[in-house]
Amino acid sequence: MTTDVEYRFHFERQQNGPRRQVRHGNVTLHGVLEKRTPNGRLIDKTRLGSIDLEGLEYDLVKDRDEFWRMTDLYLNLFDVPPEAAEEVCEYLSRVVRPITESEAASHYACSGRLR
Repeated sequence: MTTDVEYRFHFERQQNGPRRQVRHGNVTLHGVLEKRTPNGRLIDKTRLGSIDLEGLEYDLVKDRDEFWRMTDLYLNLFDVPPEAAEEVCEYLSRVVRPITESEAASHYACSGRLR
């Protein structure tokens, strides 16, 4: 028996109920990361970041930032090796674009002035 672990990632779609649709739109995507044995048996799984499809469509900095914060947190808690975490993040960045330093500075500077 080998101790190798395989990581698999996928998105799950959640159809939002009427109350959630008001603020978040019809569909939310949840990232799910699974640990599996080489023969495919599920060892463990964790949910990574979530993002509303409307957040992707409008490319909102706030939604993307929250997605990446949660993803980083759960990758660390799930004890994913750095190489696997990098591959997962590379794959995720094809769907949810990471925020740039200038976007973060601009977004949080504006938020700070409104408080």
